[in-house]
Amino acid sequence: MSSEAGPDALPESACEHMSRFKAVLGGLRRADDNIMLRLNTTAGADCGALLGELQAAYGRRARDIEYCLGVLDRRIAQRRSQNAPSFALETQRAWVDKERGVERIVMRRSLAAFQTRCPLLELPPEYTALLEGHQ
Repeated sequence: MSSEAGPDALPESACEHMSRFKAVLGGLRRADDNIMLRLNTTAGADCGALLGELQAAYGRRARDIEYCLGVLDRRIAQRRSQNAPSFALETQRAWVDKERGVERIVMRRSLAAFQTRCPLLELPPEYTALLEGHQ
């Protein structure tokens, strides 16, 4: 993925502060946090729209994570080239990198619930592979 900012990208400063980045991801994970409630009130015809919302949230979170990894990599390299300490940035980068694993867990949980409640809607192959443990 590209590490370039898009029109709705995080500001670089959010990538350097765990609390800000965590708050952004938390907001973007609301779609997953409310999935059971949404699925309980979703008619079969609405399953496609709900899947679209999930896909948009997954894409945004993946872009934000990759964007911040790129920002932090550049900042760490800059600090190292100046012989300045980069421990705090390296710690932040490790935490952001771990969010990729958290993201897979969140997605699996939501997609498993989705698949149970919307069995007639076929999931895209990458989501099926994730549910089957191939990603």
